[in-house]
Amino acid sequence: MMDSHEKILVVDDEKNVRVLFERILAKEGYEVECAASGSEAIDKLASNSFDLVVTDLKMDGIDGLDLIRKGKRTNQAIPFILISGYGTAQTAMSAAQEGADVYLMKPIDMTDLKLAVKRALRK
Repeated sequence: MMDSHEKILVVDDEKNVRVLFERILAKEGYEVECAASGSEAIDKLASNSFDLVVTDLKMDGIDGLDLIRKGKRTNQAIPFILISGYGTAQTAMSAAQEGADVYLMKPIDMTDLKLAVKRALRK
């Protein structure tokens, strides 16, 4: 376990996913906050400083692409990892155009998630 103190926002409308990601990333030494929706994430981004956002693509209301778009307006430098169970080449291209630094497909391998987080934080 490392002592990084980097702060990560995990955004997913599925509680079990949020809890799992929070547990895995906290074990890696990151400070983790969670949001159950895109709008909750936008509120947190406006009032807190995060080093990385890990977000699901498909959510009611503000989806992952909208969250990236709005989050980049708040902080252009913040990296985003976009996760989707509905991956297509078009979705991956849209994610990159909106500013996603990493695009991961569900089901997520936790080793891949940890590596993606380290890579995104290094940028």
